[in-house]
Amino acid sequence: MSHPLIRLSIGRTNGVAHYGVMLHNTEPLTACATHPPGLAPIGNHTAHQTCQSCTRALLVLTTPPRPGDPETRSAAGAGKAAAAHRPIPGHLLGYCGKTLDPRGTTGKRACANCAHLTRTLDALRHRAGELALPAAEPCHGDDSLLWTPRGAGSLAFGHRRNSATGQTYCGEARLDVPSPGVQECPACLRLWAEEETFRQMYTLPAQRAHARAWDVDGHGDFEDRAWLLEPGDRYTLSGCDEPHHVIARSRRRHDSHVDLVVYLAGEDRVTDARVHCDRLLGIQRPFADGSATALPAPQREA
Repeated sequence: MSHPLIRLSIGRTNGVAHYGVMLHNTEPLTACATHPPGLAPIGNHTAHQTCQSCTRALLVLTTPPRPGDPETRSAAGAGKAAAAHRPIPGHLLGYCGKTLDPRGTTGKRACANCAHLTRTLDALRHRAGELALPAAEPCHGDDSLLWTPRGAGSLAFGHRRNSATGQTYCGEARLDVPSPGVQECPACLRLWAEEETFRQMYTLPAQRAHARAWDVDGHGDFEDRAWLLEPGDRYTLSGCDEPHHVIARSRRRHDSHVDLVVYLAGEDRVTDARVHCDRLLGIQRPFADGSATALPAPQREA
């Protein structure tokens, strides 16, 4: 029997939400192994803050791994002999939440927090059996998707996100909940239509020419986090074979995701994308000034 992975909380409209299952419709079992009294199912788009351990557990369960990735890595900046962390598939992020180094580790001491989440996920799979999981994050977005503030009612306007800035087209506050079916903000619709016209007339033809010349011009290759993407890069990620040419990106210090405008040569279109900052990517970057060596991987901004 398959059990759906659902959101659970003791508050119906706000509080902390956990991912878990309801066994026999009475017994809640969470991915982080916490059992506060009164846990009950809640909707997908509420004002709850999601438990950080459950958020990482969901990434573990839904992200395809990258072939050949090492089973353990050291924490970023800690050295190869430091404690060994278990990486979330397809991410430079440990089960414990630490940012990891792109290289593997020779350390023999395992991170206790990574081991704890491993045990809780193994226990969840053992007790719940087959899990019906929510869909993984798409590697590129739905151009028609509308966003609302967390916890907004059904009568709130839905806004379009400008991936070049990370904000809405109309300048409203930061939005983070996709809300299909809501009424669209007129200002966002007008400005998005102008932007889409510009993309079709000027950006798309320029990107076609750029993609055709890509394998002729020189470029260097490295693997690192999505946080380090720059306009002009091309990247691939686990679960999608399509190369993504980066046209523009919004990268802010405390965001969990990078907002991107990308060109997909296989589909011949310009679209928006959102990628977790710690997603592990295969990045190709043009050589600097025609030099014969690849650009070094940049450092994360302060």
